Amino acid sequence: MSNPRSLAPATNSSRGVSYVGSLVAIGAIYLVLAKGGLALASIHPSSTPIWPPTGVALAAVLLGGYQTWPAIFAAALIANATTAGSVATAIAIAAGNALEAVVGAYLINRWSSGCNTFSTPDSVAKFAVICVVIATPISASIGLTSLTIFGYIEQKSFADAWITWWLGDVTGALVITPVIVLWASSRYHDFERHALQETVGVLTTAAVVGLIAFSPLIEQTPGRDPLGFLAILPMLWAALRRGPRDTATVALMLAGITIWGTLTGGGPFTTTDLNASFLLVLMFLISITVPSLLLSADVEVRKKAEERLRRARAELEQKVAERTQELELASAAKSRFFAMASHDLRQPLHALGLFVAQLRTPLEPGERARTIERVDATRKEMDEMFNSLLDISRIDAGMLNPYITEFPIGRLLQKSETAFDQATREKGLRLRVRPSEAWVRSDAMLLERILLNLVSNAVRYTLHGGILVGCRRRGEMLRIEVYDTGPGIPEDQKQNIFGEFFQVPAPEQNRSGGLGLGLAIVDRLRLLLNHPIELASTVGRGSRFTILVPKVDECVRAAAPADLPHPGAFAVDGKAILVIADTPIVQEGTGGLLSKWGCSVLAAGSDEAALVRLAEREQRPDLIISDYHLARGKTGIRAIEQINAAFGSSIPAILISGDTAAEPLRDAKDRGYVLLHKPVDPMQLRAVMHKLFRDHDGGRDAGAVS
Repeated sequence: MSNPRSLAPATNSSRGVSYVGSLVAIGAIYLVLAKGGLALASIHPSSTPIWPPTGVALAAVLLGGYQTWPAIFAAALIANATTAGSVATAIAIAAGNALEAVVGAYLINRWSSGCNTFSTPDSVAKFAVICVVIATPISASIGLTSLTIFGYIEQKSFADAWITWWLGDVTGALVITPVIVLWASSRYHDFERHALQETVGVLTTAAVVGLIAFSPLIEQTPGRDPLGFLAILPMLWAALRRGPRDTATVALMLAGITIWGTLTGGGPFTTTDLNASFLLVLMFLISITVPSLLLSADVEVRKKAEERLRRARAELEQKVAERTQELELASAAKSRFFAMASHDLRQPLHALGLFVAQLRTPLEPGERARTIERVDATRKEMDEMFNSLLDISRIDAGMLNPYITEFPIGRLLQKSETAFDQATREKGLRLRVRPSEAWVRSDAMLLERILLNLVSNAVRYTLHGGILVGCRRRGEMLRIEVYDTGPGIPEDQKQNIFGEFFQVPAPEQNRSGGLGLGLAIVDRLRLLLNHPIELASTVGRGSRFTILVPKVDECVRAAAPADLPHPGAFAVDGKAILVIADTPIVQEGTGGLLSKWGCSVLAAGSDEAALVRLAEREQRPDLIISDYHLARGKTGIRAIEQINAAFGSSIPAILISGDTAAEPLRDAKDRGYVLLHKPVDPMQLRAVMHKLFRDHDGGRDAGAVS
């Protein structure tokens, strides 16, 4: 194995060689172009109107970074030292050339998007201003000032030489830099076959127009001069169709042909003064290059905006299609639910009807007691179905907020054993719950709901064998596992079982009831608690559900919360209860049950009727039990508040609702009322009443003591 430390010097050496190689390449290109440009100087050996090295230098710093300046300085130094002046003037000119490139690149990077400067009209304009006004005057000013100081140029020639030098640098920057930067920044997908063919067509057209209008191959006549305007055709084609890269390339091609024609005495810009001819060429090139780059950048921006709009439209259409499909699936699921719920809820209702019919006939005491037990079991089955619907509604409405604590898992295991011991015995199954001393961090109530649903699911689907519940410690997590010897779950159904109203079909399925919501509730609760659930199942052998819960150390054992006392621990004899319900059957049923418990009951159908009845009796109720929905769109909350206002005090109250929507839950929670959902278990109602009486009487006693 190679030593990483030994690789570091090799890497640094490779980078150093690469850096030196790039400097040599840049310097060589700069030197060749510099000697060629200086060969065209006429008013002074160091002041030439044709100076492509400025464009090369600026592009090199933009692409390669500021560390490329030594190559520019060295190449400019050699070119000027071997042309005219002295070593001192050559050093000054080289310093001006390098500073021109570095300052120009810095401002373009800082102010005009760097190498992306040709992507928008605004940045192209900034690039042109930087090149014309700020960067190029640096080289012309430093170079000619040094030549003047050392006596290599007369003061009267300074202005003409400065303009020539400056325009040469400006043209080099505006024509050469875009070509190098844009081609270096091109990506492979810019060279698709169709695009490449159009690029070749644009460049061929530019070459033909350039040869016809500017080359020395055709004799220059006064009638040929207007042909120079044809140059706008390939520039417009490139700007409108091919983008900034091809636009800059066309400008460079026309510049080369125009300079060649002018140098050889052909073309519309030829005059008796070669320097003046070249200055005309420069002004022509600047006038067609900058507007064309601006136009091409604007077209490119519009194309990108159109492409973004097309993509956004396609994405929107895709989302609309996906949402439509989701709605269709939801609608189909809702239809399936109504069909399944109608069937599953009708089963216990049908059974209740049969049991009631039996009770109306003469029965032996033992048979009558067994029938009543069956009625109660059927009622509990319906209650379980409605509770499942209520759990789903509460979770989806965001009404469940986890209360995270640390507690021993043994309590939950014991509850699962107590809850299903009788059910498993009746089915001839064996339920084994292995005790555990582990402590976990979770919401005890919600985790208990998950565990009970998993065990209930196992009991429902297992016909032979048994169920095993246990825990395993795995690092920082505790794995709570529920095994069963049921029919197992096919591989293609393992994701579906956590959906709403889904039940795995089985020829021997136990139709003891249920809406297929148990595992859907489990899935929602595990997301709420962030507890992963794993499933392993083999068809014909059984399944294993695993809940992963954060494990904590057995630190200080908090005192276990005391269980609620048995309802009989608090007497309700003589308590005055006001029952508000807009249906007589509910008034009779609730009033009859409360009367059997020794309560004094006053029933009414609305808050107005209740106030009249209370005024007649001149009695303040100890508790109000009201339906949430009352006649004429009124609510039990309004009725309770009206009665509280009439008595000038807060009376304990219980709301009862058959609505599983979020609104009643929120309304009751916001006002601090207890909300029970129909069908209400009588023992649950009695336990809530006792708690309200205890809390209210305790608070009143505490106030008396103080």
